[in-house]
Amino acid sequence: MRIAALLAYENCPLDSSQPKTGGVKVKKLFISLFAISLVFGMTGMASALLVNGGFEIGDFTGWTVNVPHGASAGVVANHTGWGGTFYTPVEGSWFALLKTDGPATYTTARQSLSLPAGGWFSGHAAFDWRDYDPYNDVAYVKIYDGSMALVATPWSESGVGHPDYWDGPWTPWSWTATAPDTYTLELGVANIGDSVLDSYGLFDANVGVIPEPTTMLLLGLGLVGLSGLGRKKIFKRG
Repeated sequence: MRIAALLAYENCPLDSSQPKTGGVKVKKLFISLFAISLVFGMTGMASALLVNGGFEIGDFTGWTVNVPHGASAGVVANHTGWGGTFYTPVEGSWFALLKTDGPATYTTARQSLSLPAGGWFSGHAAFDWRDYDPYNDVAYVKIYDGSMALVATPWSESGVGHPDYWDGPWTPWSWTATAPDTYTLELGVANIGDSVLDSYGLFDANVGVIPEPTTMLLLGLGLVGLSGLGRKKIFKRG
């Protein structure tokens, strides 16, 4: 629609009742605004295809959840960490709360999505470590390829380097695919060394994004428009 509007405006004659210089200025202003809108309007021109990525349905619809005996997985509106941190959603009304069992068992939520090169996953995560050294429980975000080989761990937190019973903050994470494949996003938490004290992994605002083909075309047109205006100014000054 933006391209059609620009072409229609480009081909329409200037109003003869107005001075030509004024019409040219208006025309240049229109093209400038159009080019800028293309460059800065790219954010919404992509498809966020994870199902229920932010858990706003209020459950794990779209996710495959593994809950070992003694562990738990829920979608909650808030959570209070051992150290008193009061967690609320990064966005919306809900987030996922995964609790450990142990030892060496993993509570996970998974979802797969086919991404092209340049597609990406992103989200927010936090770790409520309710244990003490050397029982360094861990929460993480992992990405697996189509053969379920681990390709990335864009976020991971454990008790290592932190005070006992540490509440970690919400932390943004992201990962970009370098090759097309069906990737699996895994959110998880694990109890390390014992099963006496359980820790929690918190996850919210997860998205999987596939840039639309028109995005790069429009971005290119916007940049060409801006560069063209810049050259005209330079020539006039010369």
